Amino acid sequence: MIKTNENELKIGLVGLGQMGSAMGRRLLKAGNQITVYNRSPGPLEEFVSLGAIRVSDLKSLAEKTDLIFTVLSDTPDVEEVILGNKGLLMGSHPGTLIVECSTIDPHASLRIGDTVRKSGFRMLDAPIGGRPMQAEQGQLVFMVGALPDDLEYARTTLLKLSSKIVYCGGPSMGIAMKVVNNLLGQSIQLMDLEAISLGIKAGLDPKTILEVLTSTAADNIALHTKIPNSILTGKYLPGFSIKNAHKDQGLAHTMASRLGVPLFTLGQVRHLYSIAMAKGLEHQPNEIIAKIIEQLSGTEIRYLE
Repeated sequence: MIKTNENELKIGLVGLGQMGSAMGRRLLKAGNQITVYNRSPGPLEEFVSLGAIRVSDLKSLAEKTDLIFTVLSDTPDVEEVILGNKGLLMGSHPGTLIVECSTIDPHASLRIGDTVRKSGFRMLDAPIGGRPMQAEQGQLVFMVGALPDDLEYARTTLLKLSSKIVYCGGPSMGIAMKVVNNLLGQSIQLMDLEAISLGIKAGLDPKTILEVLTSTAADNIALHTKIPNSILTGKYLPGFSIKNAHKDQGLAHTMASRLGVPLFTLGQVRHLYSIAMAKGLEHQPNEIIAKIIEQLSGTEIRYLE
């Protein structure tokens, strides 16, 4: 029997990468019972030690849970996990709600969700804004595409992970918003780096450049976070990868092609990320794109000693 009280919901979690693991730890800390599945066994041991239930297949996870988070890498992974012959639908029961947090093609998300709903179950897309540290602090932003009743069913659980839930519209509108968000965020970061590189090569102190940029219309969040804390210090911490950024740019290209929207800046951004991929940097954090700018401009984007 599916519980109507959010605090009694049995939660499933599929995908224990950096973000999925952080979300799982947060939910356990909040007192939720969670059941976990991951293709590679490594992360599972930690969760068993923290009190999570481990299962060996997706059907079993669906049978044991009411609300299931999927936090996966790409569209084929989501299709296999949800719709595959050994996927979640094989064990779902009336009322099962899948909260799909992966960044995938919005068109595919709508198709997958339609299949789930036609099978008698429920799905909403809730891609994530934020980093794993913010997940553990309950400070994520969820961009939600859903039928209104499904969002209300999941709201209390989502609020354990987030400081803000933005309802973007019906199914697939959350992931459409995430593609737009990532396109702009990655483009802005690259423009920041080009401008700072130009300023450094002209003889300006990086601290001076930041002081001015953060005090004018040029201000943006990367100038307060990744650029001063990571790029200008040379301390590249594990996080959202070049490979995932390149994948998201491909999603934006596909979405724009389908809708007939020209994205002139995207071509230049993706070209630089393709160079980074070709140089073997695909698993490095997204900020490492600064290395490509340094090589092309002949500057070092660092604080002065």
